[in-house]
Amino acid sequence: MNMSFNVAPKILTKALEDIQGKGMYLGDKGFSNSKLTPYVYMELEGNDLTLWNGDTTCGLKLSLEVEGHRDGSFTGSAETIVPYLKKFNGDSISVAYEDCLHVGSGYKTATIPAAVQHPNFDAITRIRQMVKDIEFETVPRTIPDFGSKSFEGAFQLTSEVFDDAISGCELVKSGVYLLDYFPPDEEKGLQCALQVDSNNGTANSFCQSIRPLHGLGEPATLQYSGPLHKFFKDQPLINFYVKDDFPLLIVGHSKMAVKAPYTRGD
Repeated sequence: MNMSFNVAPKILTKALEDIQGKGMYLGDKGFSNSKLTPYVYMELEGNDLTLWNGDTTCGLKLSLEVEGHRDGSFTGSAETIVPYLKKFNGDSISVAYEDCLHVGSGYKTATIPAAVQHPNFDAITRIRQMVKDIEFETVPRTIPDFGSKSFEGAFQLTSEVFDDAISGCELVKSGVYLLDYFPPDEEKGLQCALQVDSNNGTANSFCQSIRPLHGLGEPATLQYSGPLHKFFKDQPLINFYVKDDFPLLIVGHSKMAVKAPYTRGD
């Protein structure tokens, strides 16, 4: 579906790098540097450009404001597009999708082939539908539904604190992170608390206790894997929505992630 817009090349470059979900993953070859997928599905509506990536266990969403000219969508390899974008300078480039993706500014133009479809488009479509009404709240006050069920707890962290905790857990190299959330209890005079933990089943472990900025709902314990802390590093505040052994939802002002709970073989 054809689309066209203008945007600063550095902004689009960073967005396409981020949406790949780069970082340390637990996979068949152990705990190693990888990415979610190299693909991106982009959708333009007005001046709002939304980027999606995902697989059967994780979905990433990133929103950008651009100068939109023609609404539409595009699927391609973010990994392939990024090196071309890095050849463009200045404040603005034109981006248009017809049969291919065309990028231009001044005396430079680039043409990049599209993909027929994101390899996990069905999974992305399901996630898009389930989170379509969820928006970032400066202070989390509501606990959203997720499909036919709903989350039970919510808390807020700075991205700096989240990154510090998970990067510490990465030293263990298990690739699995436990979140243990305790909501505030006014009757007992207790503030909300979060414990982040990782261990490899032997002597190696890392645990960090955190006091969230805000919290509500019910206690929850879940495990997940993947470098979500890297994806949210540029979001000042991030809201977490949790439930025992249920998908984890993280929402920032321009980014969102849904991650299935960890199971062996994930």
